[in-house]
Amino acid sequence: MRVIFLIIKFGVLAITYLFIIRVFYFILSDLNRVSQKGRAPQARLQPQSGAELVVTGSGDPSLRPGEIFILGDNTRLGRGPHNHVNMADTFVSHDHAKIIFKTDKHFLEDLGSINGTYINGVRVSGAMPLAHGDVIRIAGVTFKFVRWQYEVE
Repeated sequence: MRVIFLIIKFGVLAITYLFIIRVFYFILSDLNRVSQKGRAPQARLQPQSGAELVVTGSGDPSLRPGEIFILGDNTRLGRGPHNHVNMADTFVSHDHAKIIFKTDKHFLEDLGSINGTYINGVRVSGAMPLAHGDVIRIAGVTFKFVRWQYEVE
């Protein structure tokens, strides 16, 4: 009787350890998958617009303060993997916003997101122009718009 009890006891213990190991394995594999996503779409951008977004504050684990995104002629922001600036925050829409470079100006446009996009605390409606130093907020992430190239007249 003691032997059977001992076998059951070690069996339950072994199953518990296997379960814990399996949970850690899934967590680590998920973290590796997220970190391997990288920022590949950003490399496709043409940095002709002479501007960038700098992350100044982030409640999103996939973005770190100080991280920089060079802007192209049409830069998309959102949770979808095809976006140039990809965010993992659940309050960010799949296709949340875009920044367009047109006639030597940058415009920020919300793409119908539920939680909105904000420039300096004002909700974006339509395509709104961006100026150097503007603060853009999307869910728990704030960016600073930095223009580093200007047209010389």
